[in-house]
Amino acid sequence: MPRGRPSHHPVITLNKQALDQVASPHDRLSLVDRIFDMVVAQIRAGKLAAGQRLHSVRQLSDACEVSRDTVARAYDKLVAHGHLESRPGSGFFVKLKGRPARGVTESASSQPLPEWWRFRLVQPAVGLESGTGLGSLPPEWLDEEGLGKALRAVARASVRNLIGYNDVQGYLPLRQQLQAKLRDVQIDAPVSRIMVTSGATHAIQLIVQSMLRTVGEPVLVEDPGPFLLRDRLMASGLELLTVPRDADGPNLEALRAYCIQHRPRFFFCSSVLHSPTSGHISPHKAFQILRLAEEFDLTIVEDDSYSDLLPPADATAVTRMASLDQLNRVIYVGSFSKTIAPGMRVGYVCANAKVIEWLQVYRTVGDIAGTSVNERVVYQLLSQGGYRHHCAQLRSRLDECRQPVIDQLGAMGCTFEQRPNAGMYVWATLPGQVNAMALADALFKDGHLMAPGELFSRTNGYESKMRFNVSRTQGSPALPAMGRLLEARRKA
Repeated sequence: MPRGRPSHHPVITLNKQALDQVASPHDRLSLVDRIFDMVVAQIRAGKLAAGQRLHSVRQLSDACEVSRDTVARAYDKLVAHGHLESRPGSGFFVKLKGRPARGVTESASSQPLPEWWRFRLVQPAVGLESGTGLGSLPPEWLDEEGLGKALRAVARASVRNLIGYNDVQGYLPLRQQLQAKLRDVQIDAPVSRIMVTSGATHAIQLIVQSMLRTVGEPVLVEDPGPFLLRDRLMASGLELLTVPRDADGPNLEALRAYCIQHRPRFFFCSSVLHSPTSGHISPHKAFQILRLAEEFDLTIVEDDSYSDLLPPADATAVTRMASLDQLNRVIYVGSFSKTIAPGMRVGYVCANAKVIEWLQVYRTVGDIAGTSVNERVVYQLLSQGGYRHHCAQLRSRLDECRQPVIDQLGAMGCTFEQRPNAGMYVWATLPGQVNAMALADALFKDGHLMAPGELFSRTNGYESKMRFNVSRTQGSPALPAMGRLLEARRKA
């Protein structure tokens, strides 16, 4: 349909009945996400053609019996993810032609979409049999006793500490603890260049808000890579340039080619225990990346959220770019959410003085109060010494789980490009080019939540990949169920 001739007959397939069909019994999606899924499913199924106009916000609000604000936010999200485009004065139109899911025998309308799986992993339903695809440790692995003691210690302190606004850079004693912690990984950061955040995701958002405000600006990301990072950047309207991740880090030829052609200003990556592969950047590649950063005026955002799951003995075998660069061109991001508790949203960002100054400005505008209680709890855990012992126990338990999980997957015919010796994840290739999304959907119907490879990549080649959280896979009923499905497929 020509751009200048919008349809005057909005589709009638978007209604309350279609909306009610989106969520399965295991889902707990918000109305915004359900409208998002409903529209994307109909695009993929061919019910909404490229260039076709959708309902107005008011029309869809009436048809689905939801508020206009809900529809407006869903449309904004669809635009941010590249499914729709907004034409001022005309409405919302389908931007891209749908495509059926690859390697799936079911109709596209009944096949799950990557967007649905990301929601399932971020907000897992209650009552699942297993969650091998989740990105968190089992609740029973967390230091509940230590966390309780820290909370009680904060509660006993004077309430006056919590009456006023928190320091915009975070609780000073915690930043002093972080300064000492960073020295252990050869990063020399004065407290003035450390900012405490509400987790790593919040740190990334602050960086985007303060330094990447131009819609359509190209930024570099690793492929495969964390889906929450990709979604966060896309929701900000940025154009993602995907750099293939090799066994020893980002592909340097692809990185250089992007720098020459697009001149991006930022590269988001992970040096240690990369998700989903659990791989590390080799020292020589880290050095070459920093040389490219100098040549092309590139800022590197190094996410080290899994840092404390790496054994101290292995610290000399890996290289963090922030330790080589000392925060000149590298912005270093860390988090405690993986090790303390997912609900304890405390992270941090370290950078040069100019970057910290910009982050302070945007932090003041959007989050003036900070996370005072959480920051004091984390300070208690770090300063009393229990946190180091807790992380050592986590690493030991992960080591006990990892090889048995690899052995079980190998017995089913799965293969591995690399076999990690640390971290939470194993990145496996399913046997016989089995479509991981279709397999995950079949397992989800029996209550097993997986993490198929297409969630972590925007390119072809990962349809048969699956990420397994070893802490939630060892002894899980998911693997026997998966084995039965794979065996049935071989016999078919």
